[in-house]
Amino acid sequence: MKYVKGFTLIELMIALVVAGVILGLAVPSMRTMMANSSLRSTTADLASALGAARMQALSMRTDVAVIPAAGGWDDGWTIDYPASSSEQDKTYTPEGGVTVSREDAPGGLTFVAQGGVTGGGAEFSVCSAEASPVRGYTLQLSFLGKVTQSDKGDCP
Repeated sequence: MKYVKGFTLIELMIALVVAGVILGLAVPSMRTMMANSSLRSTTADLASALGAARMQALSMRTDVAVIPAAGGWDDGWTIDYPASSSEQDKTYTPEGGVTVSREDAPGGLTFVAQGGVTGGGAEFSVCSAEASPVRGYTLQLSFLGKVTQSDKGDCP
């Protein structure tokens, strides 16, 4: 009697069922991990942009603005250097599924040559509907230009 090497149909079906169960468990955690990564990345980008604008205002001894995109902070923001500067404007865009809003007032921010912010500080909410366990962060900008970050918890 001659034996044929290989898998039977039942063995292949069992392997497919096991692979399906493993994928069914892994996909939701992967989605959550990606949402958390997008939330952290967008928060870091906003904090970095605010810090960079402040440092450039100090080093160039001129006003540097951080302005929201035409559709608001959700669509991104730009570090707007004065025309006399050799620096190029830098634009940032939030990661997918992440919303950014300024809580205290609409519009942009202007850092003055001394490093402070005109009109006082600002407060931003960076939220994600899919991130877990933290669904958002709060960035607070003091009138002196210092950025602090805290967990927001659930976002609206």
